[in-house]
Amino acid sequence: MSDLLRGAIRASFLVVLFVGGLLLTSCDLSSTGGTIILNANSSVPPTVQYRFAYTQNDATEGGQVDVVSTIESDDLDDVLAPYGVVSRDQVVSAQVDSVQVDPVSTTSLSSADIHLGTDADGPQIASVTFPSGGEEAVVDASRTPVTGAVKAGASKTFGRFRVEDPSSIPGGGNAMRADVYFQIEAE
Repeated sequence: MSDLLRGAIRASFLVVLFVGGLLLTSCDLSSTGGTIILNANSSVPPTVQYRFAYTQNDATEGGQVDVVSTIESDDLDDVLAPYGVVSRDQVVSAQVDSVQVDPVSTTSLSSADIHLGTDADGPQIASVTFPSGGEEAVVDASRTPVTGAVKAGASKTFGRFRVEDPSSIPGGGNAMRADVYFQIEAE
């Protein structure tokens, strides 16, 4: 075999390897094109605002108050829809980045535990202790994985609050707000 023929065979082999590598790379790159990651830097951050309202009748003698939230903002489905996420099945992973718990109108609040879902069996997304009097917002910046709850359609939150003096809850009741900041990856 002549040197010229060997050179041509080697060159054609290298071209085939190069083209094959390009094809494999472009296939790999195209598969990630449909994945989106939503976080605080997104044009519409995946944030949901929940409100908890309770009265003196909701408190136990020990000062524990269990209440399911209402939603004060767009719910998670509304936040995801502009990005083409029309089903929770499209969610690949989800976590809560942080939760800001803000006493709207409250007295003698000492702590709060918040779960994603309608009871304490859902993932705990915040656990905060308030400075004396419980009148200032507190942030829990723990990152909590919530993929299962989000895929299952959890839309509300459950709050377990501790009030130092249940008799101090006014007749009209008290309110708390929780701003939940999600990070979601979806296809």
